[in-house]
Amino acid sequence: MTEITKKDIFDTLSDFYGKVIEPRFDGIEKRLDQHDQKFRDILEHFDKIYARLDRLETEYYSIVAGIDRIEKRLDKERLEGEVADLKQRLSTLQERVEDLEKRLKTFS
Repeated sequence: MTEITKKDIFDTLSDFYGKVIEPRFDGIEKRLDQHDQKFRDILEHFDKIYARLDRLETEYYSIVAGIDRIEKRLDKERLEGEVADLKQRLSTLQERVEDLEKRLKTFS
């Protein structure tokens, strides 16, 4: 039987590495690169979503502030209308009281 030398072992391991291990590592590296790209794409999508949410949040607060201004204005206009109505009623009441006072003076 022939004696196995270090060179024979090295050549066999090199051949095994080149035919079996290296292609598998290359495949794994390729898949890792693909996964890295997918993660970068996902992160980019998240960044776009966060930017849109920030813009929507800003618009939301602008809308809320506008609605508050409208509500305050409507309340003010409603109160002004009620005050005007009360002034009219008070004026009518004063006229009636004055009329009653005149009538009472004529009876005395």
